[in-house]
Amino acid sequence: MAKAKILVVDDDEIIVFAIRDYLELLGFTVDEAETCAEAEIRYRADVYDAVTLDYSLPDGNALELLPRLKAIDSRVPIILLTGHASIELAVRAIQLGAEQFLVKPLDLPALLLVIERALENQQNRRKQLARESVNQPQRAVDPFIGQSLAIHRLEEQCRLAAATESPILIQGETGTGKSELARWLHRNGSRASEPMLELNCGGFSKEFLETELFGHEKGAFTGASSDKVGLLEAAHRGTVFLDEIGDMDLQIQPKVLKALEEKRFRRLGGVHDRKVDFRLIAATHQKLDQLVQEQRFRSDLFYRISAIQIFVPSLRERAEDLLTFSQVLLNRLTSDCGRESMHLSQGALMKLRQHHWPGNIRELRNVLERALMGAKSSIVEAQDLDFASSPGGPKPGGAANLTLKELERDYILQVLNEEGGHVDRTAKRLDIPRSTLYQKLKTYGTAPSRF
Repeated sequence: MAKAKILVVDDDEIIVFAIRDYLELLGFTVDEAETCAEAEIRYRADVYDAVTLDYSLPDGNALELLPRLKAIDSRVPIILLTGHASIELAVRAIQLGAEQFLVKPLDLPALLLVIERALENQQNRRKQLARESVNQPQRAVDPFIGQSLAIHRLEEQCRLAAATESPILIQGETGTGKSELARWLHRNGSRASEPMLELNCGGFSKEFLETELFGHEKGAFTGASSDKVGLLEAAHRGTVFLDEIGDMDLQIQPKVLKALEEKRFRRLGGVHDRKVDFRLIAATHQKLDQLVQEQRFRSDLFYRISAIQIFVPSLRERAEDLLTFSQVLLNRLTSDCGRESMHLSQGALMKLRQHHWPGNIRELRNVLERALMGAKSSIVEAQDLDFASSPGGPKPGGAANLTLKELERDYILQVLNEEGGHVDRTAKRLDIPRSTLYQKLKTYGTAPSRF
């Protein structure tokens, strides 16, 4: 993302050249306009971080242009420049929305200082607006815990994706940590210093999603007693995360597509387009390509949001990470509730390995949290783990949903648990060589307690 984009409005070629040359050397992007009409056209067509505006222009003056620019987008700081200063003019300019008032001849370092302060204030206002719009989790979580090949590949792909500005689509089963991954992508991208706003599209009405995304003007509908800033507007320069985007109402999808492609939208009941600059990260547990075929999701929006596709592996696909992840999660849970550190017994670890985990990380956390509440010591035992109360717990005929490899794994771990972790006895009971059993346990990520 560019450092900042400045619009310089002045008909004096020497001054324009000096400002542009000075700011571009410092990494800014600079556009120019010589008249009020040209400035208004450019201001409507692009997203600017600040404007320097000369008082006298061929077709009008700054006091005439200021209200028109503020009506288009009131967030952008406008710095007024004039060769004929007066207290009355300065007061009037500030009343009309000018950020600052500078007198010519222009001191470029002083102008830079004013621009940098205006940009800092603007960023602080965006962050405050984001905090008021949604409750954002403050705790950063590492989404790449473990040593499996699947998690290493995921981390490598995410590091490449974070360095781009393209939209990202995160796909994976429910409970695999897609939201945490989206937050990691934001924290490690070029927009990390800006807000990230989140909205879950699942289970909400069209009307609710529309006003949450785009905001509304006072009087737009019954009950709209004041203006509302939408998520896209509050996330300007930052990141928008739309969770479960596959559940988004079909009637809203074209508006989201337009906002992505044109970087502008209109509030409900509004008459002016509002310009926005944001990066989109979307997530879903559904197969969007299948939803497209069923005409439940627009193909043009799918192609737009899936420039980069990231598939998060299920807990079953990274089984060798389960034990490490379980202990990390247990440590986090004990810290959150102020308890001393706890550990999983060998029997508990084996019981965790035997479970199929249809609910993935979310289910694991649920099981460990219940075990933590019921544990009678600093060691979580196998009997403390209750899968029956979990949505992914044992059910009649549940084995029919498992693959042959998963059935084999579960049976081997069950026998190992019954034999107290003793490899020799387990191998004899299974009628397989000891070396074969050890190799299978290594694949499962289970270290035997006895040989």
